Amino acid sequence: MVRLGIIGAGGMANAHMDRYREIEGCTVVACCDVVPGKAAKFAQDRGVPSSYEDYRAMLDHEALDAVAVVTTDATHAECSLEALGRGLHVLCEKPLATSLEDALRMTEAARASGRINMVNFSYRNSAAVQGAAAAIRAGAIGRVLHVEASYLQSWLVSREWGDWRTGNHLTWRLSTRHGSAGVLGDIGCHIYDMVSYLCGDIAEIQCRLRTFSKGEPNEMVGEYALDANDSFVSAASFCNGAMGAVHSTRWASGQVNSLRARIYGDGGAIDVELDRSWDEYRTCTGQEAIDRHDWRTEVCPPSPNNYQRFITAIQTGCPDPCDFAVGARVQAYLHYSQESDRLGAACPIRMTAGYLAGGPLHVA
Repeated sequence: MVRLGIIGAGGMANAHMDRYREIEGCTVVACCDVVPGKAAKFAQDRGVPSSYEDYRAMLDHEALDAVAVVTTDATHAECSLEALGRGLHVLCEKPLATSLEDALRMTEAARASGRINMVNFSYRNSAAVQGAAAAIRAGAIGRVLHVEASYLQSWLVSREWGDWRTGNHLTWRLSTRHGSAGVLGDIGCHIYDMVSYLCGDIAEIQCRLRTFSKGEPNEMVGEYALDANDSFVSAASFCNGAMGAVHSTRWASGQVNSLRARIYGDGGAIDVELDRSWDEYRTCTGQEAIDRHDWRTEVCPPSPNNYQRFITAIQTGCPDPCDFAVGARVQAYLHYSQESDRLGAACPIRMTAGYLAGGPLHVA
């Protein structure tokens, strides 16, 4: 039985709790949160035996095998390093860290510990993403040449998720002082992970970031300075020679939470659109279909989610491919995107071979 502790008792902790309850061979025995009373309420509501306000106290007093780090981005490194140092397996929320330096420290610590380490890039839970990655690796579209990927949200113009002007549940995402790296850090990590998982490592990025005026007095809402980026556009060159456009915005009217990648090769194309389907993708392959511009739908079998894969990796001792090294690589894409915007030039991704493989895809 894998005994788990959850560090952080916010909204995402509920998603973790729901998934672990579905998995045989694991149990959540403790939780913690620095906000007084928050962990105690979570424990009472979700049937967790013990709660703490200091995660170190939880690690001291509980006989844990693993932890899920579900804290704010800025504390991912601290909590993960402490847990790894105590010999625990770690599943950390995305992004792995808030800096490339911290992400690399976490990855080296994970390697030295020999413990299972994973990053919760949640769109890897999609059977469509898993199926499309496997198909591309198997050569279904030939040599990958051109990639178009986007992550589009509309909550700056739509009230689908509430009105950010009248509450702070979303406003912090617009303020660097409150820990936001903007749309690049929040959802850029998802689109960079998805596109590199499908198409291979990125070798160079040229990125533009933009923070648009929101019409507020002095660009403030209460104590929140609205200075985090809310759109980015990147030109990416891949290690395998492909090129692509990767972009994201929160101004996309008509799009609630749309993640899409279209990959074109010299033998066909694959289109993954998660707004349309979580377990289906479209292909245009074979000369006859290509000549007729004929797309067909591929239905993918269910795929284990990250939580199941984490527990399975612990039980079998076989590391999962979505490890801290992957998180560090995505952190490098975020880092060099920011550098590219600052310099106004393309930036090569400077990573050692252990992080930037430049070789075949490793698909679970």
